[in-house]
Amino acid sequence: MPAEPSERLYSPVGLEAARAAKEGINLAHSRQRLLGGLAVLLGLLVLPGVAHAAEQYTYTAGILGGIGGSFDADPGDDVSNSSYQLNLSMVTDTRTLVGFRVGKLNLDKQGAFGSLTGADLSYVTLAGEYRFQESYYESGLYIGLGGYRLSGDRAGKAESQTSVGVVVGVTGELTVNRWLGVVVELSGHYVDVDEANLYGMGHAGLAFHF
Repeated sequence: MPAEPSERLYSPVGLEAARAAKEGINLAHSRQRLLGGLAVLLGLLVLPGVAHAAEQYTYTAGILGGIGGSFDADPGDDVSNSSYQLNLSMVTDTRTLVGFRVGKLNLDKQGAFGSLTGADLSYVTLAGEYRFQESYYESGLYIGLGGYRLSGDRAGKAESQTSVGVVVGVTGELTVNRWLGVVVELSGHYVDVDEANLYGMGHAGLAFHF
């Protein structure tokens, strides 16, 4: 007599066949999960590479020196004071950057700056920048907010004022190679401090891309 279905299922051969089928299903699921994981990993590795290739770089560090001063200090409205600035920026989208600028502007060219002597303006700004491709260089426009500190001596006593301000600037960069460029910047700053509110600066230096 042929074996009943239940007998075939619970026979050693039937149990072995069921076990093999279950193992096959589990193996197929494992392979699917592995392939899915590899696809996600590949996407994570490839997509940043594509963006990096499109922009040629992701981060920029710049070292700049220049001159600047205040337009409305009395006395001290001299824009030939020495200054320096460090730039740190990151590409966030096509031709779009976000970056910090950290710098110091000396304001002692005329000796007195308002009621201060030995004055200087330190600042940290955060700005968004958009770049434009010109014929043989890139130009840019940026706008942002900053924190400013005006320091100096008044009647022999050290004093300082801090304020939030606004910065607007234009940039130009001449590419030397993939990782190096020569950059020029002009910027205007509005700062709410007692001695003067309007400042302008011009900087030039090197930009390192990576």
